[in-house]
Amino acid sequence: MIKGFYQSVYRDDDLNKAKQFASERMDGLIDHYATLNGVERYVLGRYFDQVELTIEAESIVPYLNKRQERRVTVIFDGKYNDETVKDSRDVVLVQEEGQWRVDQILDARYRP
Repeated sequence: MIKGFYQSVYRDDDLNKAKQFASERMDGLIDHYATLNGVERYVLGRYFDQVELTIEAESIVPYLNKRQERRVTVIFDGKYNDETVKDSRDVVLVQEEGQWRVDQILDARYRP
């Protein structure tokens, strides 16, 4: 589901598809920024021309001790403007109507 969300933006250039993996809150942010460029810049905080994602399985932990939320670390390895880019982001998932959805992308500056 996390990979589907990011692939919808970075590979498929399809915000409507990304919204299928998004929580209500994230859906609202996607609508607010409205363009791929806006979502990549202000919501995801990173541009990629091509990217591979790795989910760190051992990083999946409850977020703020809430049963319905999980924090997951995602590792990015890709290219932007012919330069290699490696980065990571913490993604918060929330359970809505029995489905896990991407709710927040935490700012990398505030990682513990």
